[in-house]
Amino acid sequence: MGRLRDAFRPRRTARRPQGEAVPIGLLFSLTGGLAAIETSVCQGALLAIDEVNAAGGIQGRPVEAVIEDYASDCTLAPIRAGKLISEHDVIACVGGYISASRVATAPAIRAADSLLLYPTYFEGLEEDPHVFYFGAVPNQYLLDYIAWVLAHLGTRIYMVGSDYVYPRAVGTMIRKLVADAGGQVMADRYVPLGGTDFAEVVAEISADRPDVVVSNIVGSDSTAAFYRRFRAAGHTAASLPIAATVTTEVEVQAMGAENAAGHFMIATYFGSLDNPANNRYRAAMRARFGPDSVTHVTQVGAYNAVQLFARAADRAPDLTAPSLRAALVGTTFDGNPEGWPVRVHPNHHTDHPCYIGCTRDDGQFDVIAQFEPRAPDPYPEAIVPSFRRPPVGQPAAGS
Repeated sequence: MGRLRDAFRPRRTARRPQGEAVPIGLLFSLTGGLAAIETSVCQGALLAIDEVNAAGGIQGRPVEAVIEDYASDCTLAPIRAGKLISEHDVIACVGGYISASRVATAPAIRAADSLLLYPTYFEGLEEDPHVFYFGAVPNQYLLDYIAWVLAHLGTRIYMVGSDYVYPRAVGTMIRKLVADAGGQVMADRYVPLGGTDFAEVVAEISADRPDVVVSNIVGSDSTAAFYRRFRAAGHTAASLPIAATVTTEVEVQAMGAENAAGHFMIATYFGSLDNPANNRYRAAMRARFGPDSVTHVTQVGAYNAVQLFARAADRAPDLTAPSLRAALVGTTFDGNPEGWPVRVHPNHHTDHPCYIGCTRDDGQFDVIAQFEPRAPDPYPEAIVPSFRRPPVGQPAAGS
């Protein structure tokens, strides 16, 4: 631990000269298998930085984005984070996409006494004093979704996911929720992250004849391959619906909307939401990144992360991690494209609404059900027994 701490020890000072740019690190995969989705997430952070600078920056100083590519390789994520902190003197890092990247990066962030602003909704079961979570946790999206799936799509469920932290953890939660409701998980299959061979999985689905397929597949290439194989096998949304937790507008664009039309997704944001903040957000994204830019839930997480962080930093007494950490708690951003003000809670998580969407022929989603914001609980009672919940105010083991 001592070597790790020395390697990532920050060189920043508490106060910067007046007018000096304030660097914020953006840690995303701009190459490799996750590049399509993570590049678009990075764009959300860049748009927010533009808007923060247009409004006067942080404490009157411009914000400078310093970007590092961890190339879809989670073993590189902590190295790139360390470079952002030790060489570029960033005051925080925004980034990571899949849970494996967050888990890999967090030790480097802790060793440097820095902050990680994580934009993705995820499996929860975590609190870390050096991490702030700007996506939803399962009590804010999964509980309502599985209840809806069981009530509207059927009780015999086939699950398939990518083989890493998020799909495995969420799969365990879904099995419990389904069993508690009297349903049946017929199978729970996992494929390598980035894998594209779904012949065996789809053949098993065809043989098992479930009521609904719950997909926790991650990555545009994998998701596209699964949906295309599923459709080629003769399955349609009308005959066998897919209820996904990760198939956003980006994945639908990659696979072709004809392969996803009629299937379902849960999210705290869809690009089709009609509210003033989202209408402004979509227009700004098109103006900044082109008319074909796609907005989606994790991109909005990165946008909100920067907006909330800038508001907190602007009133912090200095730009050290302890001051920024204290200032972030309780900060609210009213311009959240999700349609509700977003606030940072003492457990470093944020509140969100959630929406169930049905994929349209144009690649967007029709919202068919929505649920008002719920306070974040990374250890919801419906999933985590009380004796396994960490004491209130005490970080989880490993934090």
